[in-house]
Parts: sequence; C-alpha cells; structure tokens
Amino acid sequence: MKTANIRTVRHDLSTVLGHVRNGETVAITYRKRTVALLTPPPLAEAERDRPWSGLSARLERLQAQPMPRETAADMLAADRERY
Repeated sequence: MKTANIRTVRHDLSTVLGHVRNGETVAITYRKRTVALLTPPPLAEAERDRPWSGLSARLERLQAQPMPRETAADMLAADRERY
C-alpha cells in the first residue's frame, strides 16, 4: 500500500490517482497518522485497462507478419550510403 501526506495529495493529485487507477490503495496521512484510504471501486478490477492486457494478441499479430530479409544494421548502412 502506498502512502501520501496531505501536501502530496494537494500538489500531486494526478500521481496519487494514477496509483489508484492501477489498483493500488493509497493511505492519506496527516502528521504521520492515516486519516483516509483511497481505494479503487470494487467493480473496477475487471474494467481496468491494464498495459499488458492485450499482449498475447499483439504478439500473435506481430509473429504473423513476414520478417524482413535484411537486418536493421544492413538497412541503416544502405541508407547512409545513399546520401
């Protein structure tokens, strides 16, 4: 669980809410005592957009694409020779 004091919440609310959006609970403290817990809604777990959620589908699409015959280094060398 992350913790944030009142000053941090007031000045950097977007970062604190980013942690909550990612499913973390943030304890808000005042003078080193927890005064509130900021948690995501219970139904948001299934709805939350995860950065790695569609990884397998993206990987399958990439693997279905044909691989180039020459390496990136060869392409770069050929491009540099052109100029």
